[in-house]
Amino acid sequence: MSRWPLFLATLAAGLLLGWWTIQTPTPVDANAPADQFSAGRAMADVRVLAREPHPTGTPANLAAIAEMERRLTELGFTTRRVVTPLAEKPAQRLAKWGGNPNAPAISLVAVRAGKDPAAPAVALLAHHDSVWASPGAADDIAGVAAALEVARAIPQATQARDLVLLFTDAEELGLVGARAIFAPGAAADPIAARIGVTINLEARGGGGRAMMFQTGPKNGELVRRLAAVAPGASASSLAVTLYESLPNDTDFTPVKLRGQAGLNFAFIGDAWGYHSPLMTAERLDQGALQHLGDSALAITRDLVTVPELPARTENAVFASAPFVGIIAYFPATGWVLLAGIAGLLVLAAVWRRGEWTLGGMLMALGQAVLALIIAGVLMFGLNLLSGSVGAEYYDRLAALRRLEVVAALAALAVLLFLAAAPAGSLWDRWLAWAALCFAGALVAQIVLPGAGPVLAWPALLAAIAAVLGARPGASGMAQVAPAALLAIPGLALGAELFHFAFLGIGAPMPYATVPLLIPVLALLAPMLPDGPGSLGNRRPALLAGGIAVLMAACLALWVNLDERAPSVPPYAGTEKSQG
Repeated sequence: MSRWPLFLATLAAGLLLGWWTIQTPTPVDANAPADQFSAGRAMADVRVLAREPHPTGTPANLAAIAEMERRLTELGFTTRRVVTPLAEKPAQRLAKWGGNPNAPAISLVAVRAGKDPAAPAVALLAHHDSVWASPGAADDIAGVAAALEVARAIPQATQARDLVLLFTDAEELGLVGARAIFAPGAAADPIAARIGVTINLEARGGGGRAMMFQTGPKNGELVRRLAAVAPGASASSLAVTLYESLPNDTDFTPVKLRGQAGLNFAFIGDAWGYHSPLMTAERLDQGALQHLGDSALAITRDLVTVPELPARTENAVFASAPFVGIIAYFPATGWVLLAGIAGLLVLAAVWRRGEWTLGGMLMALGQAVLALIIAGVLMFGLNLLSGSVGAEYYDRLAALRRLEVVAALAALAVLLFLAAAPAGSLWDRWLAWAALCFAGALVAQIVLPGAGPVLAWPALLAAIAAVLGARPGASGMAQVAPAALLAIPGLALGAELFHFAFLGIGAPMPYATVPLLIPVLALLAPMLPDGPGSLGNRRPALLAGGIAVLMAACLALWVNLDERAPSVPPYAGTEKSQG
């Protein structure tokens, strides 16, 4: 019986579930109960504070500072200003924007007392300045408005400790305000030493789900607390690992350099909106604001009301799983997971020892490696065709959604070509590709434990499916049907990780996402046709793969021939952006 319908249905279901996991929640209107985060209420602050561009030192910036002071007083905070002169480089950049290089950065430190003033405080951090020419509704007035709405939703009477709101200035000029507050040692503002946990709220784009993508050191208990109180939050230790290797900074950088605990949240969808003149309050995705606020409120409310803050423990390995939420564990648990995967694969191999050969497995393994190489070459070639190599950064951000589809079509084409390739037995391919995913998970566990969920979790699903399929008496569709059901959440996890990875690094290096195909191969292996087959039988898959490549090429060419995006900042190409 042909497994094509099952293959197509499984792939479609996995991608659909993956699409669902990256959707933003429905914004809550201003009439929501007082203890909920409401994007509708937060948008009132966004509309006022992001009426116009407000770089450091401008009249609009000073007006925004006065408005924030009014709002903080209204919420019961005691507020003071931290005035920081600009160093040479930030002053030069401000002058390039037409600003006054002698204007200082004016950050706000606001404190609302809890029951125990001696207890370590919890801080919400966001920057209030924008780049030249952008109203900055997302970057980072969304963060400011979210912090104000979080503070409003937490009654002061419930605070076991102080709640601190830090609204920094001149982040876009080089993290000036945050560096002054969280300077090393005794040079820091007095508030820095009183803070036990800092939660930074940022944006690089105008929409999408907010990802917790960076932590302070020794994050284990803090991440587990986030998983417990904010199951709807998105988080990934892979994102933490990748971000550490990128030359990017946010206001959380000085916090981390001081060795303090904290979490860094940001939404990075609708990338066209990053520093764009078009990033007005009307264009801000309110669902993104809602998700950022929901995540921040859940963890802030927990931390500010509990008797003790989470202990500093070994960094956790974690990721968001469909229907489950954030799963977090110590790196050592990864070895237990790998041992379980290995045992399951060995059991499946023993039960089906007459249906696979070493030669057949090696051939299937060679096909998988060749497919990964082809995927990388194809993505590289399509990237050249799209004109993204060496292209203007902001213009590529505006095309990121189309470029993501290009990469996805390239990956789909490779899967279809694999389906058309002559193969050995079902178990040659199934065991070989599951073993490849296990090997990748093993390497990740040794070299980069934070990347473990990307490979280990799908490898576990593939191993469980293999044992269920290999059980004595199972044959035909009874063998592969359990694999299809288990593949769906694994494919959804892979689709979500691909989406966030592509938003982070996709335009210049889409081929960096190719390793994410390894678990896809392991999960889909039993649904692909096996045996040599005839050319006639393979022709539909070859034709479908060719169509996918053609569609990807046309889309890439469209990006290349497109006019410069209207969302590109006027200073694009003349300087490196800060954040």
